[in-house]
Amino acid sequence: MTESCPISPDVVDDHATRIGAALTILIVLAILWQGRFWLPLLLALDFGLRSRGWSTFSPIAQVSKVLRQAFRLQPRPTNAGPKRFAAAIGALFSLGIAAALWRHHPRVALVVAAVLILAASLEAFLGYCVGCKVYGVIQTLLPRKEDTHAAH
Repeated sequence: MTESCPISPDVVDDHATRIGAALTILIVLAILWQGRFWLPLLLALDFGLRSRGWSTFSPIAQVSKVLRQAFRLQPRPTNAGPKRFAAAIGALFSLGIAAALWRHHPRVALVVAAVLILAASLEAFLGYCVGCKVYGVIQTLLPRKEDTHAAH
C-alpha cells in the first residue's frame, strides 16, 4: 500500500480498480461505435462519482466489485488519493470525447478516446496507473505543509 496522501487517507481495492479500467475500455469502445455525444457524459459522471469517493453510486465501481468477488480475488487495498485523482482525469477525458462528438469532430474524439483507452489498458493489464504517476509528480512539486510552516 502507498503512503497516505493529502486527498484522502481512505483506501480502495486495487483489483476492483483494474477491473473498472477494463470496463472503461469496453465502454469507450462502445461510445466510439455509437458516436453519441451524451454517452461519454455518463462515463464522465461515473468517473466524477469515483473521484469524489462516492463509489457506492458508481455503476462501474459496483460491477467491478461484483466481478472481483466472482473471480474470487482477495481485496488488495491501495491508497485512494491517487486513484481518485486518476478518476478526475478520466472524467476530463470523457468530457473531451463528449465535446468533440457534440461539435462533430470524430477524429478528435478518437484521439482523446485512444489516450483514455491507453491509460485504462495500462491500469487494467499491467497495474500501471498513469494518473497516479502524474499525481505523484504533482505532489513532489507542491510544497509540503511542514515546509510552509517552517518558512513562517
